[in-house]
Amino acid sequence: MQTFRVWLENIPTLCYTYRDIVNEMTDRVNTAPVRIEYKDQEQEGLHLFLFQSWCEQEYDAQTIDWARAFVALTIAEWVMQVKEPEIIEEMAADLLQVEQLEEEWEEMLPTILLRCQENDQVNEGWFTATTRKAKVYQKAFQYLETERSIHLTGFIRFRLQEHWNELFELVEAGIDDYLEEKQYEEFVELLRYFIAAQDSKQEVVHIVPSVDKPFHLYDKKGDRLWLEQLDAVLNLEEQQCRDEDYLVSALVTLAPQSIVLHQAGDKPGLAKTIQSIFDSRLITCHSCQLCRGKRVLDAHNPTKL
Repeated sequence: MQTFRVWLENIPTLCYTYRDIVNEMTDRVNTAPVRIEYKDQEQEGLHLFLFQSWCEQEYDAQTIDWARAFVALTIAEWVMQVKEPEIIEEMAADLLQVEQLEEEWEEMLPTILLRCQENDQVNEGWFTATTRKAKVYQKAFQYLETERSIHLTGFIRFRLQEHWNELFELVEAGIDDYLEEKQYEEFVELLRYFIAAQDSKQEVVHIVPSVDKPFHLYDKKGDRLWLEQLDAVLNLEEQQCRDEDYLVSALVTLAPQSIVLHQAGDKPGLAKTIQSIFDSRLITCHSCQLCRGKRVLDAHNPTKL
């Protein structure tokens, strides 16, 4: 028989959540031929979860660690469900001095939590929720190799320091993302107001990706629109990463009634940006002559197949 003890602070919500995790794990994880049972009770001012396991046959190299793995898995799940959200909120409040941003806090915190709970590995080596859970599991599994009793408060405080340091960087990144998105939304609103207030200088502007430059602009007759400032920028290779910013600036200056973005399928990010500013003025085109590489513009049917 193997015995493991997990000690929690005697706080009902913490204990209820851990009990639910254990019960769910018992139903979901098949540990046969190892049988794992538990009971919990208040003891010495704490709450004790006592796990006991038996093997229906002689333990071998695999089954000898199944009970330990099961307990470690419940701990990892509890850390992710209970402690991470608490600590993320504390980190964010500390970084933001939340009393100065109280009106935004309810909107900001869910965004930060969502970023920290994201499972998709967008960047190589990024500290995803799945990776974090695996690391907590490994720490708990290793700890229980020599210790059959674990106090979760102490384990979290002293054994997961690296985990919290990495999570802190993720919280910082989440806050930066939120603030940048907020600034962008405010900037877009300002552009919308500016566009609505000025007279249109062009009925239609066609945006056509090009080989020699990121894009060319044409009016409704198919004549090239020459913008000295825009061309000067596009000739500077070191500024290529900001070409779309200058395109948006040109469109705001021209304030066209309609904008046709050709080969739109190759520029989903650009289409989204323009639409966020110009809304229904944007028309996306995928298969006209310009989209197929022919430099002939049908002024009457700019998106005609």
